[in-house]
Amino acid sequence: MIQNSFPSPPSNTSLEAPILEHGLDLIFRDGIKGFTVEMLAKDLAMSKKTIYKFFPTKEILLQKIFQYITAIIAAKFQSIHKLDINPLDKFETAIAEIVKTINRVSISKVGELKVRYPHIWRDIEKFRLARREDFLTIFKEAQNQGYVRQNIDLELVSIIFMQIVNDVFQPEFFLKHDLGVNETLNTYCEFFLRGIATEKGLKHLEGKK
Repeated sequence: MIQNSFPSPPSNTSLEAPILEHGLDLIFRDGIKGFTVEMLAKDLAMSKKTIYKFFPTKEILLQKIFQYITAIIAAKFQSIHKLDINPLDKFETAIAEIVKTINRVSISKVGELKVRYPHIWRDIEKFRLARREDFLTIFKEAQNQGYVRQNIDLELVSIIFMQIVNDVFQPEFFLKHDLGVNETLNTYCEFFLRGIATEKGLKHLEGKK
């Protein structure tokens, strides 16, 4: 079963929020191997005991940090759905948000998470697969407005789109082929989108160049 909902970010008035926010910054900067509760406590001018009060182990803390960032990304997707723009532009905006988040950390450091904490990585993969519902909503809107072909099964399209992202775009893929996330994901999304677009959709895409 695909997990469609994830914990909401904690209230900004709680001590949990700054712990998770700065913990995320440290992971993006130093990677999983370089992340320590000692450094986090020092940077926040609080005791390790205080951190462990909210997060009893480092592993639980890491899990909550990644739940925190996925909740933020999910909220951004909801905001994108509400934008009064062309649905094809919503698709590109959603991809840009994903790329912006991934680009905050090196691929090798992302690989550390997959190796050291595979269960947390599996949660991230479940979250990525659940985004197919977001893309399905965008594809349907685009189809209703004549930008996506009527003769294709959008349920199947959204499944294929996210399954390829989940199965192929793993840390080892980028490292093996020495590829950048930004260029690779944008290239994939462009030829995928052009494959389902109508002439009207293609004209819109071309008009943006």
